[in-house]
This record gives sequence, structure tokens and C-alpha cells, in this order.
Amino acid sequence: MSTSTADVYRFLDRLDKVQSKGPERWAACCPAHDDRGPSLSVRVADDGKLLVHCFAGCGAADVVAAVGLELSDLFPKRDSDTWGRPVAATQRWVPRDVLAAVAREALIAVMAAEATHRGESLSDDDLQRLSVAAGRLRSAAREVGYEL
Repeated sequence: MSTSTADVYRFLDRLDKVQSKGPERWAACCPAHDDRGPSLSVRVADDGKLLVHCFAGCGAADVVAAVGLELSDLFPKRDSDTWGRPVAATQRWVPRDVLAAVAREALIAVMAAEATHRGESLSDDDLQRLSVAAGRLRSAAREVGYEL
């Protein structure tokens, strides 16, 4: 996911004395304070975020507010909620669902460990459920390519 050229220039067009400092890097006057020379660094990060840093100490929120934008404008736009659907068409699972299932099974394991730590014996039903949890956790690990 990357920031579009239009998003970058939407921000840069609102700044004064913009100077290119290399690929996807610029310097400009900071709009959040009375800046006579460029003290604001702007660059596009590898993940598409637009990074701003004022060497005079202005915060990013103050910088974007001064040009009529919000902090969210510094982040790449998502087409949709990628946590709620498979990442690839061939993927059989939804990341959010996998994390929720792993969290439930981990909770079972923690509860069993706490009971054992308190000196309590686990019932046959509890041991069976713990075995199911362990199997599901191993399956989840294998699904993402991690072999135990």
C-alpha cells in the first residue's frame, strides 16, 4: 500500500518554499510557526505513510492542521477493511477470524495453566478441551507456515 502522488502533492502544494531533497523527500517552511527557511522535512515512508518532522519542534498534528488537513491525511487510503477478508483470492481464512480463534484457544490454555498453578486438578472434560485448544493452535501455526 502506498501513498498516491496526488496525496503527496495535495500536502506539498499547501507548503511554502518546497525543495526536493531526493526521491520522495522534501524540505519546506513549516506552516505551524513563523518559518523563514525550510525547517520541515517531508518524506514518503516504505509503507506509504507521509512523514513530517519540524526541526523547530512543531508536532505533526499542528503542521497538518495549519494547512487544513488532518493526521489521517498522512496515511495511505485503504480500499476496504483488509482484516475482514482474505488477503489473497486463494487464501482460505480471514485474518481477523484467525486472530479471534487463536485468542480464544490461548485463553483456554491460560485458564488451564492458572488452575494447575493453583494446585487444582483438571477434570477429564477440561483436559479434553485443553487438548482441542492445543490442536487448534498448532493448526493455526501450520496454516501460516510455522511448524512446531
